[in-house]
Amino acid sequence: MKNYIEDIICARATPIGQSAIAIIRVSGKDSHSVLKKIFKTSKNLTLDNYKSHKAYYGNIYDNNEIIDNVLVLTYKDGASFTNEESFEINCHGSDMVVSLIMKLLLKNGCRLAEGGEFSKRAFLNGKIDLTEAEAIMDIVSSSSIEGIKIANRQLNGILRNEIDSIKVELSNLLANIEVLIDYPEEDLREDYKEFKNRLKTILDNIDILQRDFNRGRAYRDGINSVIIGKTNVGKSTFFNLLLNEDKAIVSPIAGTTRDYIDSIINILGIPVKIFDTAGLRETDNIIEKEGTKRTRELSKKGDIIIYLVDTVTLFLNDDIENIRDIDDKKIIFVINKIDLGQNSEIEDIEKNINDIMKEKGNKYGIVRVSALKKEGFEDFNNKFLELNFGEKTTEREDPIITNERHYNLLQEAKKSIIEIENVNINELDIVAYHIRDALNYIGEITGKVTSYDILNKIFSSFCVGK
Repeated sequence: MKNYIEDIICARATPIGQSAIAIIRVSGKDSHSVLKKIFKTSKNLTLDNYKSHKAYYGNIYDNNEIIDNVLVLTYKDGASFTNEESFEINCHGSDMVVSLIMKLLLKNGCRLAEGGEFSKRAFLNGKIDLTEAEAIMDIVSSSSIEGIKIANRQLNGILRNEIDSIKVELSNLLANIEVLIDYPEEDLREDYKEFKNRLKTILDNIDILQRDFNRGRAYRDGINSVIIGKTNVGKSTFFNLLLNEDKAIVSPIAGTTRDYIDSIINILGIPVKIFDTAGLRETDNIIEKEGTKRTRELSKKGDIIIYLVDTVTLFLNDDIENIRDIDDKKIIFVINKIDLGQNSEIEDIEKNINDIMKEKGNKYGIVRVSALKKEGFEDFNNKFLELNFGEKTTEREDPIITNERHYNLLQEAKKSIIEIENVNINELDIVAYHIRDALNYIGEITGKVTSYDILNKIFSSFCVGK
């Protein structure tokens, strides 16, 4: 994205398509001068000045011809989302009307905004930090209610506050170290044990932020899950029950499902894209062979595999081979048709699964269900989330990391801090280097520069000018 911060930018802010109202956003230095050229109030007046946070009713004109009857919201410099002079045109939701207004704006000095440029300007102009900018996109793209809640908390600064807290602690430690380096005659040396304890507290706080990353990412992006297993174990029936609709064809004839079907479901607040696939078996049928091939390819892309067995066909050598072919994925084994099997048979299946999984080493779980009688699905939901997150999800008010960029930067900061463990405390230059390194990684999360912060810390905390 180019950085023409002086340009006046414009863009449609509502989706393309017929609607009651469409919104066009305009932002940039002296953007109200563009508005004065194309807009007159309902009293047919062109205003010399527009007040901030005011709505004006009137018409958009191209020369003397009315294009549309609109409502215009105006914002002064420093008072808008982008922190620039800006306005929004609320026009009728005709694609043709929007197109004519956009062309008029371009003709009068605007240019089309690039993707995310309004949010970028808000960041560059100090209105929001990077975590808040990314939260805006998370709200737009989130696929769950909980994901929207997390993004809103992030937009309101909860993550920034935690990051800033870690940053302050690192800055304080570095300020002390820098003073010792520059003014060795000052008796400011911290107790080494206390220094280590403060570093451990910082590491603990980073661990807390990272702990729920998988959960947070799942709330935002969802989880991909693939149902696989032999033919006729009840995969399509199980799939339909998860969806609560008859989307997949169910038949006693083996090989009915030839290709995969997918849909989105909600498992205790987590959006899950789930795939019903063709049964795994040896066959001479060309179409069924292709379905089996696609099943194996799809299973490699899933976050978690649902492997179905049943109490009728039991657990046989072909199941063992199928499981061995699964990559290093989490697997939830669903023993279906428990209403048709003996308890001893179910226990034998579980033992066989446990034996092969000890050899394979994947993280896994086992649940018993009857798709026909709709039994065991609560156990399945809880086991599904336990495999992904270690526990049943609950609503949390503390910050949850949902962005891989944040997670990776925290991880790099943590590595830098851990490096200090191997450094002699007397090697102050090396200690300072690692703390400064950690600060740079932490600063990248919110997009703030750290060097001036350290300088301010030194002069505000210590009397070094004597």
